[in-house]
Amino acid sequence: MRRSPAIAPPEPTEAEIQKEAYYLWIEGGCAVGHELEHWFTAKELLRHRHGHAGGRGRRRATLSAPPSFTRQQVANN
Repeated sequence: MRRSPAIAPPEPTEAEIQKEAYYLWIEGGCAVGHELEHWFTAKELLRHRHGHAGGRGRRRATLSAPPSFTRQQVANN
């Protein structure tokens, strides 16, 4: 019996990650110097929400570094 290829859930967009990272920054007391931590945490949270499982045998997606962004840019999205 042949298995049909599984359709992978979509990756979160840069705008979604940016917005979630902003919310994490706010929740963290607006502390400076944690941009990468917030970016990677936001990406993983969104991947989980989008249905990506971190199970065995799966390759982890390469985490991209966050672009430079301002609070105003995120608030406008």
